[in-house]
Amino acid sequence: MKKVMIVWICLCFATGALAADNGKSNLENLGLPPESFWNGSELDGSYDANDTFTSGSVTLINYYSYDADFIFSSWGGFAYSNIVDMLTEGLDGQYHAITGKGEGDSENYVVGYYNTYAQGLPVATLEAPQVVSGAYFTNSNYAYYSMLSGDGFAKQFEAGDWFKLTITGKDADGVETGTVAFLLADGTDIVNAWTWVDLSPLGEVNSLEFALSSSDSGAFGMNTPAYFCMDTVGVDADFENLQLSLDSYWNGSDLEGSYTATDIFVSGMATYNNVFSYDAVYQYNSWEGFAYSNVTDTITDGLDGQYMAIPGSGAKNSETYAIAYCGAYASTPTAILDAESSVSGMYITNTNYAYYSMLNGDGFAKKFEAGDWFKLTITGKDEGDQETGIVEFLLADGTDIVDTWTWVDLSALGTVKNLEFALSSNDNGAFGMNTPAYFAMDSINDPVDDDHGDNDNDNDSTCFIGSLGLH
Repeated sequence: MKKVMIVWICLCFATGALAADNGKSNLENLGLPPESFWNGSELDGSYDANDTFTSGSVTLINYYSYDADFIFSSWGGFAYSNIVDMLTEGLDGQYHAITGKGEGDSENYVVGYYNTYAQGLPVATLEAPQVVSGAYFTNSNYAYYSMLSGDGFAKQFEAGDWFKLTITGKDADGVETGTVAFLLADGTDIVNAWTWVDLSPLGEVNSLEFALSSSDSGAFGMNTPAYFCMDTVGVDADFENLQLSLDSYWNGSDLEGSYTATDIFVSGMATYNNVFSYDAVYQYNSWEGFAYSNVTDTITDGLDGQYMAIPGSGAKNSETYAIAYCGAYASTPTAILDAESSVSGMYITNTNYAYYSMLNGDGFAKKFEAGDWFKLTITGKDEGDQETGIVEFLLADGTDIVDTWTWVDLSALGTVKNLEFALSSNDNGAFGMNTPAYFAMDSINDPVDDDHGDNDNDNDSTCFIGSLGLH
C-alpha cells in the first residue's frame, strides 16, 4: 500500500472438522467463549506488543497498541473471532463475517486489520514453502453494509463501482511469486456467501500478503471499509508426512489373522482409503484403494513391480508416493478433499508393472503396438456427489508409453469434493482389461515448469500409483 491511510482487513479463517495438520489452517484449536474475539489486547499499560498465533501450518502476526493516558487502543495484523452476528453495521461489525459463520458451518475465524500506521502488513506465513490451492472468501459486516447502503465515509455502490482483494505470494527470500485478484463487489453485486478462489497460480509460496482497493477513494485513500473474510486455506497433498523405511511400502497389512480391514491415511488436503484382506488358512491376501511407497527400483516387472513408479522417484525427486490399485471387483478409488476446492492438476506416470507389460507383453497382456492405448479417466464430484467434469490422459498411445512425470491439468473439473479414478485399455479379454490397472501420481496442486514436464528440483511430492485407485 502506497497511500497513507488506515486500512482494515478482516480475514476469516474458519475451519471444518479435519485436523489442522491435514494441510489446512484449523482455528478450532484457538479457544474462545461464545460470541467473542481476541485481538491481542492486554490493557495493562502503554505499550506496543507483537504477538503471533498458529493454526495448522499457518502463523499469523498480531500488533496491539494501547495508551493508558489517553485510553486509546489500536491493533493491526490478525485477531480471531467466533461472532455469528450478521446484522451489526459500521465499526462495531469489524469482527463479524457477513455469513454469520465460517465456510462449512465452522466456528472460529481470524480477523485481520491492516493499518498503514501500524508495525506491518497482515501476513500469513506458512510452516514451509508450499502450494496453496486456494481459499474461500466473503465480505465482513462492515464492508458489506457500507457498500450496500453507504455510510458517513463511503458511498452506496452502484454500477461501475468495485471492491477488489489482491493476494500476493512471496517465496522464502521475499520475492514475489505472483498475484491473484478477486472482486468482493462488482457494481451492486456484493459478495455475501463463501466463494472459492484458486491460489495455485501463485506457485510455491512461503507467505501470503493481502491488500484491498476500491473505486471509492478520496484524498486520504480508500473510503470503502477494507475488510474481507477468508476460510479453509488449502495446500497441496504431500505424502512426505508418511513415514517409511528405505525402499519399503505400506498397503494396510498387519497379517494378524483372517480379516478384512478398512483404513485411511491423510496427506495435505486429502484423505485416501485402504482395504486389506487376509486369509490365514489359505495364506492369501489382497488390497484395494491406496497404499504408499518409497521404492526406487525401476527394473522389476510383473506383479512384484506393483509398488514401483517407473521414474524411480516421485516428481521433482521426492521420496514417498502413493499407490492405488484399480481392480475390476473393488470399489472405485477416490481421493476425498477436506473441503470443496479446485484442483489445478497433478503429475502422472506409469508404474513398473504396467510399463513393462505394455513394453514387452506378459502372460496376460499383449505387447503394445500402433493403435493400442491405455487411458486414465479422472472424474470430479461435488459435495452432493454430482459429476462436475471428466479429464482423460493417455498413459500409452501405441508404442509411446509414458515413463516420466507428466503434468495433467484438472482445472476443467471446477470445484470438487472428490476425485475418482478409472483405467481403460483396448487390450481386453473375457474377464475385463488385460493391461495391469496401475498408474502413478504426484504433487496435486504443485507448481509446474513452463513445459509442464518432469524436473529435477528437490521438492516434496505426492505420487499415486493406480492399482485400484487413484491418487
